[in-house]
Amino acid sequence: MKRNLLHIDEIRFLIIHIVLINHWNINLYLSHAPYDHKIFDIWFDLTSPCLAVLSGYLFFYRTKEDFHYLRKLKTRFNSLVVPYLFWTLSFFVVYIVVKDVYSRIFHSTFWYAPEESLSFKNVVHNIIYPPLANFWYLQNLVFILPFNFIIYYLLKNRYVYFAFFLGVLACYSFNLVDLFFNSRFLPYYLMGCFFGYNEKYLPRIPISTLATVILIPVLTWVALSSSPWNDNLFPFLEIKLVIVFIFILSVYNLLDSNQNSIVFKYLQKYKAFSFFLFAINMFLFSFVQRALLKLGAERYLHYEAFLLLFLVGSVVAVIALAFGIASLLKRYCSKFFYTITGR
Repeated sequence: MKRNLLHIDEIRFLIIHIVLINHWNINLYLSHAPYDHKIFDIWFDLTSPCLAVLSGYLFFYRTKEDFHYLRKLKTRFNSLVVPYLFWTLSFFVVYIVVKDVYSRIFHSTFWYAPEESLSFKNVVHNIIYPPLANFWYLQNLVFILPFNFIIYYLLKNRYVYFAFFLGVLACYSFNLVDLFFNSRFLPYYLMGCFFGYNEKYLPRIPISTLATVILIPVLTWVALSSSPWNDNLFPFLEIKLVIVFIFILSVYNLLDSNQNSIVFKYLQKYKAFSFFLFAINMFLFSFVQRALLKLGAERYLHYEAFLLLFLVGSVVAVIALAFGIASLLKRYCSKFFYTITGR
């Protein structure tokens, strides 16, 4: 990692865009229309692991001499816990309303889970098990906070930490013990903790235009090829740890070597909306895609050109809507915007 955390916000924002590609066809499973699953069921399994590495790194960056755990806990409460509670509880209420509206307009819920009542039990259940698929990552980040105090003291002796880390890998690789945390989170978070605590940095490797053109499809192929691997089977988790590290190293140097590119300038300009896009993308996908599917789009999904246009168009629409909403909130309700995005 770079000592001054160069490009870390851009890297995180780019990964969130890849998360959108992971989510772009989830709503199609609610449609009974046939379509080509082999081409359009794209899944980049390394998105959450990459974000976990960055999160662990940031929490323990420059803590070797002075930890200030309570100060960090207070900061994470404002930047993580409050936004998590807001988004989780808000979507819980919104989904109750939306499901009711869908059932009245389309005479079906067109939803995965059944309708829930607004009760204290259901509210607590949704906080522990959030309603949106991408919120499991935020849930893991929140629940790891009390354990960061223990992780810090393990980090003080690298041999003890390595033994602990290997023990965690063994638990996931051989299904020894249920550690609660997702296998796509904890091992990678612990790796990031080690890098952050020891202030390790990524080497800067200049990448030419030709190398960029070659490297991007190679990284895409590696990411897609490794995605079906089971994290709970040795040695796939261990190999994925290496792949995630190489991916972050490659993306860092790609961005660093192409700072005049349209992609880098775009990421740099809109990175303030990173958390907002991550939090709201699943809801906006549902809002855009499910309405279109019920209004007739599902009849044409067997046409590959139409399906591609539907998926790409909905991604663009989700980004545009998210940026538009975020811009309005930032302009007219800045304090509220910064509160719900943890800034």
